[in-house]
Amino acid sequence: MGVAEEFVAEANAGYGPRPSPYFNEAMGALQKISAYVSARDVQAMRQDLERQIRAHPGTSIAIGFGVGMVLGKLLKR
Repeated sequence: MGVAEEFVAEANAGYGPRPSPYFNEAMGALQKISAYVSARDVQAMRQDLERQIRAHPGTSIAIGFGVGMVLGKLLKR
């Protein structure tokens, strides 16, 4: 059982707080990511990432900047 299925099972069993309206959407995204990582090797994921960066350089820079800011804040603590 994957992580997403465990969250769904716990929510349906009544453990913990009730899920928000965005719960199913988040779990769907988590399942897609899990399936992608399971189906690909590291080299294929790297090629996919390079292809996305070449196709969308501005967005890639903005995402990199945002991730760097968040990591900087977390590591500064």
